[in-house]
Amino acid sequence: MARDIAVTLVLQALAVTCAMLLDVLGFSEATVAIVFVLGVLLTALFTTRTIYCLAAAGLSIMCFNFFLVEPRFSLRIQGADVPGTIAVMFVVACVASYLVTQQRASERASAEAQLLVQNEQLRADLLRSVSHDLRTPLTAISGNADVLLDQSAVLDEGQREMLLRNIRDDAVWLTGVVENLLSITRLEDGRVALDRDVELVDDVVEEALRHVSDDVCYHHLSYVPSQELLLARMDARVMVQVVVNLVNNAIQHTGCGSHIVVEVRRRGGFAVVSVADDGPGVRDEDKPRVFESFYTAGGTSTDGRRGIGLGLPLCRVVVEAHGGELELTDAVPHGAVFTFTLPLEEVAHDE
Repeated sequence: MARDIAVTLVLQALAVTCAMLLDVLGFSEATVAIVFVLGVLLTALFTTRTIYCLAAAGLSIMCFNFFLVEPRFSLRIQGADVPGTIAVMFVVACVASYLVTQQRASERASAEAQLLVQNEQLRADLLRSVSHDLRTPLTAISGNADVLLDQSAVLDEGQREMLLRNIRDDAVWLTGVVENLLSITRLEDGRVALDRDVELVDDVVEEALRHVSDDVCYHHLSYVPSQELLLARMDARVMVQVVVNLVNNAIQHTGCGSHIVVEVRRRGGFAVVSVADDGPGVRDEDKPRVFESFYTAGGTSTDGRRGIGLGLPLCRVVVEAHGGELELTDAVPHGAVFTFTLPLEEVAHDE
């Protein structure tokens, strides 16, 4: 409200100044009146409510009469043509402000309609992604369970163990999907308060590496700790989940025998944690969208299962909530590097 009032008054002051300058230069009364109409039009453009346009129109009439109509510096009107000029100026100003207001309302309605379309598209994408990505492991669980129930007597111990292991792996994957979905929703809505404490960054990373996917045994995972003690204020529980998600992402999207390197180092006032792999990397067209929810780069992983696209968005939300940044770069000669930063915490010796 205060801003709109200030804008209205400033524009009227500018209109008066310009009108008096034109009057001094000898321009006609009609030309001078147009300056006030322009002031009303600009008020309609830069204020949020119609009342300010009407107020600007009223002020324009008063200023035009007071400063530019004989007798000057008086609200008295002399001359038969002055009332007509004032009336026309008021009508033109009101019509102009009305048209601008209608145009603004139309643009607002168009923006709301576009947002509604985007929301509907997001909902459709979500339903399509969830239905496709969850159906595969659920079908596998159901099929393996049916085999165990119907043919348990003819299966040897190794076959039963394999089926049970497949059921477990699919259930673990489904649990991870649900946990990521709940976590990213709660964090983005602000419903989860981070329980932050000063932690040693290397300790958090080492704890995360103990909880990565069992498929890590098919890859070469190495860890490069920092050369100094790096302390950061964080919620260790969710930060462990970030590192686990990044490492599991590298495991999922690289072939067997690939190399994954987790490194912790210092860069200025930040602790830097990077997860690099020598897999196929991320395509240039996918890079701008890898941190979007429900978007899966490349479509499939090395095991043929599409990811639901929540791990990386969750990592980004968590890292940004801690005051850091998460970025993707290319590895040399090939592969991907996901790097996130955390502000370092200085702690006194007695602490």
